[in-house]
Amino acid sequence: MSESVPCLLLPHKRVVENTRESQVLLWIWNILQEISEFDYEQYLRDGVVLCRLMNAIKSGAIKGEITSGTNMKQKRENINNFLKACSAYGVAKECLFEVEDLLLLQNIPKVTRCIFALGKLAAENYDGPELGDEPYEPLDPKSLRRGGMPYGDDIYVAHVNTGDIKKMIFSHN
Repeated sequence: MSESVPCLLLPHKRVVENTRESQVLLWIWNILQEISEFDYEQYLRDGVVLCRLMNAIKSGAIKGEITSGTNMKQKRENINNFLKACSAYGVAKECLFEVEDLLLLQNIPKVTRCIFALGKLAAENYDGPELGDEPYEPLDPKSLRRGGMPYGDDIYVAHVNTGDIKKMIFSHN
């Protein structure tokens, strides 16, 4: 692979992560052509979606069967396989998270940072949906909307083609 993409700094505020998580989620949905009603963390927690994402970006990146279920050993194996595939793809070591960060929901911002680094790297080598620009951190609390999202957050997800996602959402109702 080419040079690794620099890793994003971990933000100190959850506000930035909300924007980044929304961006990552839309990107994953576009690549996998699916939607989910689960919360962000629960959608990713067993590692199945991450393995499928990696295989969509680079065919065969995850070797063997991707197992789903409630077994912690299977979840751990899926997450480990995703992390190994990310490393092999060129995601910088400092951008990778620990299995427990996702499995035990200990550090979701670090998980998001890893997926974001993968998305930026994939933009160079993958001919599919792109993740977009890094969200900015609001300078002060006055720049936040009542719901906690920064003003202008929509510009970071506005480029995402949501047509297919909207069709999927409305077809499920």
